[in-house]
Amino acid sequence: MKQSTKLYLFLAITILIWGNSFVIVDIAISDGALPTVIAMGRWIIASTIFGAFLLWKKPRGLDKADVRTFVVLAFIGVGVYYVFQYYGVKLAGPAISAILVTLLCPIMIFLMSYLRLGERISAPQKLGLGISAVGAYFVITDGTVEFLSNWESVLGGIFGVVCAIFWAVYTVEGKKLVKRYDPFVSTAYLALMGTIMLAPFAAVDAGLNQPMVFPLSFFIAILYLGVLCTVVGYVFWFRALTGLSASSTGATLYFEPLVTVIFAWLILGEGIGWVAGFGGALVMMGVLLVSR
Repeated sequence: MKQSTKLYLFLAITILIWGNSFVIVDIAISDGALPTVIAMGRWIIASTIFGAFLLWKKPRGLDKADVRTFVVLAFIGVGVYYVFQYYGVKLAGPAISAILVTLLCPIMIFLMSYLRLGERISAPQKLGLGISAVGAYFVITDGTVEFLSNWESVLGGIFGVVCAIFWAVYTVEGKKLVKRYDPFVSTAYLALMGTIMLAPFAAVDAGLNQPMVFPLSFFIAILYLGVLCTVVGYVFWFRALTGLSASSTGATLYFEPLVTVIFAWLILGEGIGWVAGFGGALVMMGVLLVSR
């Protein structure tokens, strides 16, 4: 098997795992679990696995020059990212959140690649950016002014856009790190730092929402998220970054909302409006133009 084929296979598995995560989170939240507590449980499990790996492997420590970058990426990619993402799922639903987070991610990654890595931008790619912006508007508003009265869905949509920006920074800057550190090692350090940064948000959320509820779906969710989404998914993602460009890696994310919509329909019986679906198609069209 060619190395590039192997890397794209890693990405395909990652997309399937991540696509279903929105549905898993929505089920736990619907049963009464708090979004930030779900995130905290996820990263406690992941950090336990990563921490055990670091103790066993005993890799070299971080270079002093890279510590600041690791701290910033841990905050962006874990500390605040999952607060926005899981509250976005709660407010806007899994399908809309997945469309905004995952379809806008390639666009944001491309912009970051252009700004930070010097990748060129062509006229068709500029057109793709514009089409994606229009599509995102339709996804958030469903094409009507009635969205003004549905502030929860709008806020959830905005949270999805913020997540796309955060993930773009995380991916582009993280590409620089995996060239100097093993992907599993760099992910482990980021997980441990990010879990510590996430703890205050979870503590505040838990303090404001007493008594807390821990349904069975909560434990299923944190195991799925901690082991599959975080350990397996993140390692596969960074492994792909070692052999593929940031733009090519990010472009595979546009398959993720399709996975989410299918699982949301099969498991939850939820669908999306035709205008929002049309907006998602526009974003995908923009992604294709940018990817070319």
